[in-house]
Amino acid sequence: MLTDNYRITASASLENAISLPFSVYRDQDVYTQEMERIFRNDWVFVCFEQEIPDVGNYFALELAGESIAIIRGNDGHIRALSNNCRHRGTPLLDEGFGSIEKLIVCPYHAWAYDDKGALKGAPFSGTVKIEKEEHCLPEFLLGIHLGMVFVHLGDAVTPLESRLSGLAEFAAVFQPERFDSASESTREIWQANWKLAMENAMESYHLFKVHTKTLETVTPTKQSYYVAGSAEWTLTGGKMIDNSSAFSKWFRGDYPEAYEHYLLVSLPPNFVGIMTYDSFGWLSVNPTSFDQCEIRAGAIFSGGHGVEDSTAKEFTQAFFEEDKWICERVQRGMRSQNGSGGKLVEMERVVVDFHQYLASRLFGEVGDGFFENPDDTVFKNYN
Repeated sequence: MLTDNYRITASASLENAISLPFSVYRDQDVYTQEMERIFRNDWVFVCFEQEIPDVGNYFALELAGESIAIIRGNDGHIRALSNNCRHRGTPLLDEGFGSIEKLIVCPYHAWAYDDKGALKGAPFSGTVKIEKEEHCLPEFLLGIHLGMVFVHLGDAVTPLESRLSGLAEFAAVFQPERFDSASESTREIWQANWKLAMENAMESYHLFKVHTKTLETVTPTKQSYYVAGSAEWTLTGGKMIDNSSAFSKWFRGDYPEAYEHYLLVSLPPNFVGIMTYDSFGWLSVNPTSFDQCEIRAGAIFSGGHGVEDSTAKEFTQAFFEEDKWICERVQRGMRSQNGSGGKLVEMERVVVDFHQYLASRLFGEVGDGFFENPDDTVFKNYN
């Protein structure tokens, strides 16, 4: 069950912030409450609209026990439909990406639905009359922001645009509307609590140690900084090491200083992305049990300028393996009955924001509010 210790540590400000109690990463009751109060009651990232660009394209997944299909219909609109047949509950579409030719047909008894969820046919029903309008697939709330598709399984008190208000202003310098293509995403299962995976993905404090030969060589820890954020979303940034030749630098000419930096976007509960002028790489965290989560990762970019060449793929896979290794190692540490976490440092302010998000959703606590780094002049100049 949720504890006062969880509430107190999660709601602390940076000056008093410490790691969360180890038990919240290994407790089934805590996990159950997080699924109910967070993943079934907030806007949760599911995919990018660029991943389902054509009519009939879909992405099917299980989220907090709910089988969902994200479908681009014949009218071009994207919808989030229940992926359970209204007959006896069979999942309709296989998990992952695919395309519907005409109808969604149940693999059990062939009940068929259109791309809006309307029941179109139920074979061999005999003398029993089936009221089709009473057997449509339920539709969930869906929102899109900067190409990111979010689903809300409950009743959204706060609209998505309000929840993410102000985010696009900081990203505008990179012109993310140019990113019209998507790489093929990868999927992994990590033996780690979902919160550990999120905390690891959003902070740059560990790069110099865990990613010595990978990320640290291009996005060094010492050049990372906090941009702006709150419990709702956080932006951190950093200056990238430019290894291009003098000729390449001369050829491309002058460009905004921000193009030498990355913008790391943290959107709780389950999305972290890194935006540059060339692409928007990302990962999502989908909890599957208290000590396991599904990690999906990919990138969007401008068509014709692919970012996933063989060298990039090898580099990405290398640092993902490092992240998986450290997250699973930390999860083993959470078994300790006597251990407790220590102070969070200034570079972990983004983690403090994430903890305050947890406190707001689980306990109704009010966070510190929006903070914009007064020393950041890289992105603020373009707001």
